[in-house]
Amino acid sequence: MTSFKIPKPTELTKFYINGEYVEPSTDEVFTVRNPKDDTVVSDHVPVGAQEDVDAAVRHAEAAFKGEWSTFTSAERARCLYRLSDILDEHLGDLLRLDTLTGGHPVSLIPTREKNYIVNGLRYMSGWCDKFKGDYFPDDDGFVKIVKNEPLGVCVGICPFNSPVATFFHKVAPALVTGNVMIIKPSEKSPLASLALAPLIERAGIPRGVVQVVTGPGKTGELFSRHMRVRKISFTGSIATGKKIQAAAAQSNLKRVTLELGGKGPNVIFEDANLDNAVEWALRAIMARSGQICIAASRLYVQRSIADEFIKRYVEKMREAAKHMGDPFDPDTAYGPLVDKLAFEKVRGMIDRAKAGEAELLVGGNSIGKTGCFIEPTVFVNPRPKAEILTDEVFGPVSVVSTFDTEEEVIQKANDTEYGLMSGVFTRDISRALRFSSKLETGIVGVNCASILNIQVPFGGVKQSGMGREFGMDVLRSFTETKTILINTRAT
Repeated sequence: MTSFKIPKPTELTKFYINGEYVEPSTDEVFTVRNPKDDTVVSDHVPVGAQEDVDAAVRHAEAAFKGEWSTFTSAERARCLYRLSDILDEHLGDLLRLDTLTGGHPVSLIPTREKNYIVNGLRYMSGWCDKFKGDYFPDDDGFVKIVKNEPLGVCVGICPFNSPVATFFHKVAPALVTGNVMIIKPSEKSPLASLALAPLIERAGIPRGVVQVVTGPGKTGELFSRHMRVRKISFTGSIATGKKIQAAAAQSNLKRVTLELGGKGPNVIFEDANLDNAVEWALRAIMARSGQICIAASRLYVQRSIADEFIKRYVEKMREAAKHMGDPFDPDTAYGPLVDKLAFEKVRGMIDRAKAGEAELLVGGNSIGKTGCFIEPTVFVNPRPKAEILTDEVFGPVSVVSTFDTEEEVIQKANDTEYGLMSGVFTRDISRALRFSSKLETGIVGVNCASILNIQVPFGGVKQSGMGREFGMDVLRSFTETKTILINTRAT
C-alpha cells in the first residue's frame, strides 16, 4: 500500500465529497478545543450548509445508482475486508486526532479501540453474501419471493464519545446491504472522521459511496429534512433524537434508527461474586470517564452486603482517580470530559446532589484549574426522584441504593424512561433468568455490565431509542422488504 499521510488538525478545513476534499460553500466554521487544557486545536472546521448537503446527497445518489449498484455481494465483501486491513495499518495514528478533542486516552487505542473497530468491520463484511431473503412454495398457485433491497442514500450522525467506531458501525451495514452513506460527525470530535475518508476508495469502494460533511446540529437537521435522504442513523441524546424523528416525519418519512441515552440499573444480589461485581461496576462507570450511554450509573445492592460492597467500590473509585490525567500520557486510563459545556453540566448535577439530594462518599470535585476533569464520584441514599438518580449524568458519577427483595428492586430499576442496558449479579441462574426477563431494557448483562458484542442486537426501549444496531438486525434496518408473487397457473 502507498503511504498515507495523517493530516494535521489545521489542514482539515474541507468536506470529503465524491472522493475528494472540496471547499465549503460558505465561510462559516467552528472551533474544536483540547479538553485537557481548553486550548484551541482548530478554529477552521467547516460548517455544512444547504448547498454542501445537497452536493453530498447528489453525489451519493449517483454512486448508488451507478458503479456501486453493479458490485456483487462477494465484491462488496472483499472491499470491506480490504478496508479493515487498511484501517489496521493506519487507525492508531488516526484515532489520536480524536484524542486531541475528545480526550479518550491513547493508552486504549492500540488494543481496545483499534481492535474493536477493525474486528467489527471484518465481522460485518462476512454478511455481504449471507443476508438472504425468503421463498414460500406454490401450494396455493403462487410462488412467494421475499427480497431485501437497499434504501439508497443513508446518513449517519455520530456521537463525540466514540466517533470512529460509530462511523464504521453505521457505514459497514449500510454498504453490506448495497446502500451509500454520508457521515456527519459530532462537532466535538470530527477530525479523525474527516482524515480517514480517503482510505475508503483505497479499498476499492467507488467515489461517492462514503462521504463526510461536518457541522453542528443545524447541519444534521438539513440531512434529517432532506427529501432525497432515505434513512438517518443517529447516536446521541434523547433531545436531539426527538428533533431528528420529527424532521424525518415532516419531510419524507425517512427511516430513522435512534440509539439514545441510558441510566443503567445494575442489581447486585447477596449471593453475587463480590469481587466480580465491584470490578464490573467500576469498569461500567469509568469507561470513557462515564461518557457512554451504557454506563452503570445506578447501583442497587442487597442490604445484607451493602456495607462491604460500598467499601470495596469506593476504594476502587479512589484508585481510579490516580489514573486520570493527560490523555496522551501512556499511563493514563481515564481522560477529561469532552468540553467545558459537558464539564459544567456534570459539575452542576454533582453540586445539586451535594446540596441535599444524596450523601457523597467519594469524589465530587473537579481536578485542576484549566481542564475538564471530574473526580470519580459516588453518592449513596439518594432522595426519591433526585436528579442524580433519574437523569443521565454522562460523567464518572454513580449512585448506590440498597434493597431487600426482588419485587422492591425490580420496581426501582424500571422506574425510569430510559431502557438501554442493565445488569444483574447473582450466582443463582434461575434468579438471573427470571430477573432479566423483568428488566425493561434492550440489553441485560448477567454478572457483567456495560458490554457490547457486534454479533447480537444493540439498542434500547422506552426513550433510549428505536431500532437496533449490530448483528443481523442492523441489516434489516438498512433494507426495504419487497414481496414478489408469481402466478404459476397463468397460461
